[in-house]
Amino acid sequence: MEDTAIIINAMRSKENDTNTRCKNYHTDEVDGQCRKAMVEWCFTVVDAFDLSRETVAIAISILDRYLSSNNGISSKVLLNKQKYQLATITCFYTAVKIHEPVQLGISMLLKLCRGFYKENDIVDMELDILRALDYRIYASTSPIEYVRLFLQLLPEWEDVSEFIIENAMSHMDEATCDIYFSTCKVYEVAIACLAGALEDGSCILSELEKEVLWAQLSRRLEFDIASNEIRKVERMLLAKSTVEPKRASQGCLPQSSGILHHMASRQSSSPVSVMNMTR
Repeated sequence: MEDTAIIINAMRSKENDTNTRCKNYHTDEVDGQCRKAMVEWCFTVVDAFDLSRETVAIAISILDRYLSSNNGISSKVLLNKQKYQLATITCFYTAVKIHEPVQLGISMLLKLCRGFYKENDIVDMELDILRALDYRIYASTSPIEYVRLFLQLLPEWEDVSEFIIENAMSHMDEATCDIYFSTCKVYEVAIACLAGALEDGSCILSELEKEVLWAQLSRRLEFDIASNEIRKVERMLLAKSTVEPKRASQGCLPQSSGILHHMASRQSSSPVSVMNMTR
């Protein structure tokens, strides 16, 4: 558990680097609907090829950091839907290469785009993205990576960890679609996803078990998991969730970390057509 805590602290420390933070970059031309349409296209592709939906979260993290960087041609991308679409596809292609055991070849990707782009378009865009981010692609992580580490700190809950992770994944999908969550720290979104997983109607843990889980996690982490900032992210995520909650509530987290410590002591479509939907 000690090694896991060290990894979590190192990941959180990296998040304090302003170069990894995102901003709301939406413009009149490239707005939230454009972003959501492309995220959903990426989900369609990973589902069709039996890839991980976590790869989409990583791809969109790369995209958001690129478009927040104001480097390269990123500012021009925000003024043109087709360039934005190309940037999203390229970030997805890069994320698949890095994080999937099998590659989605560029020829297949071009077929999915119905020939709208050429290989050089993707190669040139990938180079611009890499240079804009100073080749720091691995600065991108996902909320689920944090959730897995949180549960490694809780070996007592090993029997239900896979169930919790599966539930948390659905909340990560919701967060991936909304740029607000990209402006938050990833570990804050991770706590919100974990809270959502425990609040789902399908959750098999009792209210007392959930309270114990939160208390144990709070004791083993070195930050306040019930801070006002995290509770705000949690409320925003639960408000957007399409998963039916187990009970009417404004959140699963306790009101303060003090309570926790007290308890502890006790088939794919073309992206071209997808973008047309946003016009």
